Amino acid sequence: MRTRTALTALITAGLLTLTGCGSEYTAEDCAAAIDDTSTKTNRPTECQDLSDEDYKTLHMAYIIRNSGVVPPS
Repeated sequence: MRTRTALTALITAGLLTLTGCGSEYTAEDCAAAIDDTSTKTNRPTECQDLSDEDYKTLHMAYIIRNSGVVPPS
């Protein structure tokens, strides 16, 4: 489980540095906006400019973080 947490953190950090070019919203804004109403097709406004793969990764990180499987850091 510690590996999954580290992997999620690493992927999120990588996305935060790679996205946001030419957009007013960054991956960090998107990650903060994702909530329980967010789905594959129902993205928050802050996530509209992200690629499908980037959004999918951030959304999955949200799900894993809030599932109770991984203890809060």
